[in-house]
Amino acid sequence: NRIVTMYLDYAELQARRHEAMYMKDWIERLDAFLQFNEHEILQKSGKVRREVADKLATDQYEIFHQERLEYSEKDDFDEFIEQNRLK
Repeated sequence: NRIVTMYLDYAELQARRHEAMYMKDWIERLDAFLQFNEHEILQKSGKVRREVADKLATDQYEIFHQERLEYSEKDDFDEFIEQNRLK
C-alpha cells in the first residue's frame, strides 16, 4: 500500500535525523500525515477480533504466496524456453 510505504519512508527519515519521538508524537504525526493525504482517521478501535483478523491475514497470505510461486515458475519456464529456442 502506497500510504504505508510513504509513512515508513517518513519514519525512516525521522530516525536518520535522530529525532526523539515518543508514542504520542507518532500518533499525532500519523494523524497529521493521514489528514494531509486526505484519508479518514478512525476514532474508535476496530471491531474484528484478533483471531478473525489473524485468520484473514493468513488466508490472504496463502493466496499471495501461491500466486507468487506460480508466477516465479512461469518466469523460470519462459526463460528456459527462450534460452533453448535460440540454440
